[in-house]
Order: sequence, then structure tokens, then C-alpha cells
Amino acid sequence: MPVHSGCCVKYFAMKLERFGIEIRKIGTVTALYEDVDKILQNHDVNVKRQTVAHALQKMLKPGNWLNVCSIKECAKVANVYIEQERMDIYRAVHCVNWNEMTDEYRQLIMAMVLDDFRCVLNPKEEIE
Repeated sequence: MPVHSGCCVKYFAMKLERFGIEIRKIGTVTALYEDVDKILQNHDVNVKRQTVAHALQKMLKPGNWLNVCSIKECAKVANVYIEQERMDIYRAVHCVNWNEMTDEYRQLIMAMVLDDFRCVLNPKEEIE
């Protein structure tokens, strides 16, 4: 059912639930957007930091791989500059599973990635 055909709020809620979003009020579109506005006004979490943290956490999980796209998008979101030499290294091992790397090399690459985003993930260190 296309969104532009005047479908009901239940359809929106059903679609949103597929993405793990819980909609408690299924009444009117107005009520839905009142909840949206409350969430957007009351959030006190740094969205950019959380975005980078979640994306990198997923990428760094065992069984996953180094993903240059995630690194580049996180850098873009957080306005972080990554030196060309490091990006060349990341591109060279793009899509290589962490489990296929030696322990020492995997730790080095993970440390480099986390170092690139230190100012985003640990901003207090910059102030201290």
C-alpha cells in the first residue's frame, strides 16, 4: 500500500515496528507526530557520537569485517578527517573478515579506527 494513498496510521505503525521502533499510540497521525516532537525535543544524547558508536560497534564485532564505507560515513557524520595513508590501509583490507586477520594485525587496525574517532567517542579527553 503506497504511503501517498491515504493509508491509516496502523499501516505506518506496522511498517515502523519492522525497524524496531515501538509506537505506543496508534490513533491519529497528529498523535504520532506529537510523540515524534517530544522525542526530538527531549533527547539529550549527542546523536553524532551515538551514530558513530553504533556503526563502529557493529563493524568491530567478531564475525564482521572492516568496512571502509562505515568508516567514511562515520567520519562524514562526525566531521573527522582521516589521513590518506590510513584510508589507503583501510581500503586495502576492505571487506576482510576480522577472523581472517592475525590477532596482532586485527588489534592494530581496530586501534587505528578507534584512534581516528577518539575525539568523537571520548571528547572529555580533549578537554582534560
